[in-house]
Amino acid sequence: MTVDPLLDPLSDPLVVAQIAVQAAQDVLLAVAVGALANGAMLGWQRRGLAAAASASMSAPPALGRLRFVALALLVLACGLYLWLQAAVMGGASFSDAGPVVGTVLTQSHFGVAWSVGFAGAVLACFGGARHSRATWWLAAAGMVVYVAGKAAASHAADAGDFTFREAVHVVHLGATAAWAGSVLVAAPLWWRWNAAERADGSVEAANRVAFCTRLSHLATIALAVVIVTGIYNATQDTAHLTAPLLDVLYGRVLALKLVLVTLAVLLGGYNRMVHLPRLQHTAADGGAPYRNAQHSFDRLLAVEAVAMAAILIAAGVLGHTSPSAG
Repeated sequence: MTVDPLLDPLSDPLVVAQIAVQAAQDVLLAVAVGALANGAMLGWQRRGLAAAASASMSAPPALGRLRFVALALLVLACGLYLWLQAAVMGGASFSDAGPVVGTVLTQSHFGVAWSVGFAGAVLACFGGARHSRATWWLAAAGMVVYVAGKAAASHAADAGDFTFREAVHVVHLGATAAWAGSVLVAAPLWWRWNAAERADGSVEAANRVAFCTRLSHLATIALAVVIVTGIYNATQDTAHLTAPLLDVLYGRVLALKLVLVTLAVLLGGYNRMVHLPRLQHTAADGGAPYRNAQHSFDRLLAVEAVAMAAILIAAGVLGHTSPSAG
C-alpha cells in the first residue's frame, strides 16, 4: 500500500529531507529578521544616546554580516528545496530530479509560489552586509516578498491566492520570524556584551536595560500577533477534520507546537515580569544585584532561544503534514 507523504511525511526520505530544509529556511529567515530588528533597535538607541552610547553596544556591523549570511544561506536552501520538491512531485530520485525542475517551475502552482519567494530572498540579499536605512528597507521588502511566496505554497493557499486566509498567514509567518528571530539573535548578543564587560567594563547598565526593554516590547507585540493569527490558521486548517485531532499526525504535531509555544511564552513572560523589573531597579548602581539580574535574564533568554528553534522545526513538520485525516 502506498503511503501519502502528507499524511505520514516520515515515510518518505525525500520528504524528511524537505522538512529539514524547510526548518532550516524558517530558522534562517528568523535569524535574518532578528538581525534586522535588533540592528534597528540598537541604531535607534545609539542615536538617542549619542556620544554616551558605549562602543560595545554598537553592534549593527556584526548584525549586518549576520543578516547577509543568513539570507545568502536562505537563497541556497530555497534552491535545494526546489530540487527536493521536483523529486517528490516527479516520483524521481534525488539525483534524477533535474529534468523535472523546469516542469515544476512552469507548470505548477508551487513553481509560481517558489519563484516569488526565491525572488524575495535574492532581493533581500542585494543590500549586502551594510547597515543603512536604504539597506534596511530593501532587506525588509525582500523578506516580505519571500514570506508571501512561502504562504502561497502552504495550506493557506488551498482556497486560492490573494485570499484573506493567505494574507493572515503572511502576517503569521512574519510575526513568528520577528518573535523567534529577535530572541535567537539577542541571546548571543548578550554573550558578546558580557565578554566586553568583563574585558573593559565598557557596557553601561542603563544601555543594556534599555535594549532589554525594547526587546521585550517587540517580542510581546509579535507574540500577540502570532497567537491571534495562529488561532485563525488552526481553525481554518482543521475545519474539515473528521477524526479526533490527536488521532492524526497533523493534530499531534500541532499539539507539540502549542506546547513549545506555551513554554516559550512562559519563559518570556517570566523574564518580562520578574527579571526585567529587577534589571530596571538595579541598573542605577550597576553592582552585584544588577549583574545577578542580568545573568538570570541572559540564561532564561538562552533557554527561550532553544525553545524558539524547536518551534520553528515543529512548524516545518506541520507544513508538510496534511490537516486531513485521509
